[in-house]
Amino acid sequence: MEKSFRKKSHKNSNLDRHTVDADLAWVGKALWRALPEAQSENDLCELAAQVLSTADHTVTPRTVKNWVRGDNTPHFRYIRSILVMAGAEAVFNLIDAEAA
Repeated sequence: MEKSFRKKSHKNSNLDRHTVDADLAWVGKALWRALPEAQSENDLCELAAQVLSTADHTVTPRTVKNWVRGDNTPHFRYIRSILVMAGAEAVFNLIDAEAA
């Protein structure tokens, strides 16, 4: 009987849960840093969705809420934008966290 690739690759993954959770939390922290004018989570999600949406790719507040809560991760195109908005300090914090 064949096993599915997804189950097999997940089972053999070298990433521990702590690392994955930390990466997910980083996205939310970077969004808060990038948009300090946000007064609530809903406000943050609305602002981030407006800023990150383009003519080709629409981002909804619900999607941003999933990122902020750590339910899933954004595509790299959004990570790039979040890094730019959050500033150089956020980039250095990310690099420093990976080195530790």
